[in-house]
Amino acid sequence: MELLVAALAGFAVAALTAPVGVSGAVLLLPVQLSALGMHGPQVSATNLLYNVVATPLGIARLARSARGNGAEMLVVTAAAVPCAVAGAAVRVTWLSDPLLFRGLLGVLLLGTGVRLLSPSRRDAPPRPGRERGGRRLLAAAAGGASLVGAAVGIGGGSLLSPLLIGVAGWVTARAAVVALTTTFATSVVGLTAYAVFDRVGFGAAPAAPDWETGLALGTGGALGSLAGIALSRRMGERPLRLLLGALVCLTGAVYLAGLLT
Repeated sequence: MELLVAALAGFAVAALTAPVGVSGAVLLLPVQLSALGMHGPQVSATNLLYNVVATPLGIARLARSARGNGAEMLVVTAAAVPCAVAGAAVRVTWLSDPLLFRGLLGVLLLGTGVRLLSPSRRDAPPRPGRERGGRRLLAAAAGGASLVGAAVGIGGGSLLSPLLIGVAGWVTARAAVVALTTTFATSVVGLTAYAVFDRVGFGAAPAAPDWETGLALGTGGALGSLAGIALSRRMGERPLRLLLGALVCLTGAVYLAGLLT
C-alpha cells in the first residue's frame, strides 16, 4: 500500500510541476516526512532517486521543442557535479538536525512559491558581448541551486526555474529544460554521494535511499511528467505556474507554522 501511495504521489506532483521545470521532489519531501514516516538524510537521498527515474522522459520531451539550449544544458551540468557532492556532505553533517532541516525546507518552499507567483517577463535578445558573462551567471546560479538541492533532496530545478523565469525573464519552456537538466545531474551525483557516505559511515545515518519507495515515486513521476507536459500545451503555462506557486507557498507556510507550535 505504501508503494502504491508513493507511485500516485509521484504521478500527481510531476504532472503539476514538470511543465514549469520542477521535478516535483519539492512537494514529495512533505509526503515522505509526514505520510510515509521517513526521516534523516535518507529522505533527501530517496527524493534524489525519484528525480533520477522521473526526469529523463520529461527532459527528452521538452528538449524536442527547445532550440539553442544545448550549451546551457552543458553549463548547468558541469556546475552541478561538484556542488551536488558538497550538498550531500552538508546534509549528513550540519543539516542532520530535523528541526533545522524542516525550517530550511519551509523557507525554500515559500521562496519558490513566491517566485512562481510573480509575473514573468518574456525573453529578451542577448546583448552583444554578454553571452560569456551570461553563462557564468547561469553556472553560478545552477551551482548554488545544486548545492542546496542535493542537501535538501529537491535536485535544484525548483530553485533555478523560478530564478530563470522571475528574475532573468526566460520563458517557461526554455527555463524548464535547463532546470530539469540541473535537477537530473544533481540527483545522479548526489544520490551516489549519499550511498557512498552511508557505506563508509560518514555523517548521520541512514543516508542511503529507500530504494523501493524511491523507485515507486520515480515511476509515477515519469508518467506524471509526460501527462503534465501534454496538459500544459492545452492549458498554457500561466495557470499551471499560479497553481503550483500557491500550493508550494501553502506547504511552506504549514511547515514553518509547525515549528512554532
